[in-house]
Amino acid sequence: MRNLLSVEDKVIVLTGGAGFLGQQYKEALERGGAKVVIWDKIGGAGEITDITQPESVKSQVQKVLEKFGRIDALINNAALNPSPGEAREHWAPYESFSLSLWENELKVNLTGSMITTQAVAPAMMRQRSGSIIFVASDLALIAPNNAIYDPGNFKDIAYATSKAGVLGLMRAWASYLGPYNVRVNALVLGGMYRGQSPDFVKKNSALNMLGRMSREGEYNGPIVFLASDASLYMTGTCLVVDGGRTAL
Repeated sequence: MRNLLSVEDKVIVLTGGAGFLGQQYKEALERGGAKVVIWDKIGGAGEITDITQPESVKSQVQKVLEKFGRIDALINNAALNPSPGEAREHWAPYESFSLSLWENELKVNLTGSMITTQAVAPAMMRQRSGSIIFVASDLALIAPNNAIYDPGNFKDIAYATSKAGVLGLMRAWASYLGPYNVRVNALVLGGMYRGQSPDFVKKNSALNMLGRMSREGEYNGPIVFLASDASLYMTGTCLVVDGGRTAL
C-alpha cells in the first residue's frame, strides 16, 4: 500500500502553489518525495507564471522537461476566490455583478486550467502516462447558500460558475486522453477554516454531516491519492471531500 500511494520522484506541476491550499499540497507532496514545480504569479514562490498566457505556460513546460525529462502530474489549483470580507465587489448582487470581474475570474479559473492542460498534455501523451487533477469546489455541484454570509453579500457568481465549468473541462480531457493512459480527475472540496468569523464558521459548519469546516492538511491525502498509482484506474470523475455537504 505504501508503494501504491508513493509519489517518490514524481515530477508534479502545481499551479497556484503559493496560495493557502497550494502551500499545503506542496509540503505534502514534497514530504512524499515528489519534485514539485510551482507556477504562480507571486514572486519567490517558484516559477513566476501567468497561466492565462499560453506562451508563458509553454515556456515553463519546456523548462520542466529540460530539467526533469517528464511531467508525471499536473494540479490545476490556481483560482480567484475572495474570502468573506475581502474584495467587496466580488460579493455584489448578481444583477449588478461586474462583467469585467466575471471575465477575469473565468479567465483565471477556467481558461487558465485549459491553457495549462493544453501545454502539459502533449508531454503526457508522449509518455503514455500521467495524472491531471482539477481542483474544484462543492459549488461546482450545488448552489451557494447565501444565508451563511453577511446581509447584502452573495457568493461570487463567477467563482461558482467557473468551478462548474471546470468539471466539464475535466470530463472532456479525460475522454480525450484516455487512449494515452493519462488520467484526468477533479478534487471537489468544501470550505476550510482559516480564521473566518465565528458566525460564518457556525453557519458553514451546519451545512455538512460532520458539523465543521475542514482543517489544514485534510485535503493533502486526496491530492496524494490522485497523483499516485493508487488511483490508476480512476479517470473522468470527481473525488468529493466536503464533509458530506453535497450528499445532504
